[in-house]
Amino acid sequence: MTPTGPKHVLPILLEICAAVDGLFIETVGPFGAVVVQEARASWLAVRRVRTSDIEFYIALLAREIPDSATRAQFIAGTRELIGKY
Repeated sequence: MTPTGPKHVLPILLEICAAVDGLFIETVGPFGAVVVQEARASWLAVRRVRTSDIEFYIALLAREIPDSATRAQFIAGTRELIGKY
């Protein structure tokens, strides 16, 4: 396993995840970096990762945002990010 994930994860997916991670940390603050690491480990542990699995990863992060308006804003932001790829 590399620092960014297992070798079977497509580079484009790692790039998208990094962008989603950045948005999450921007949304919740510096503590978000810890949550991102835990969510990424959990996400990678449960399945063989495909590009279509990014929604599952986003949901893992989103459920850590207690405020519904902020959570909705994060999800909207991730959809915008994904649209760029």
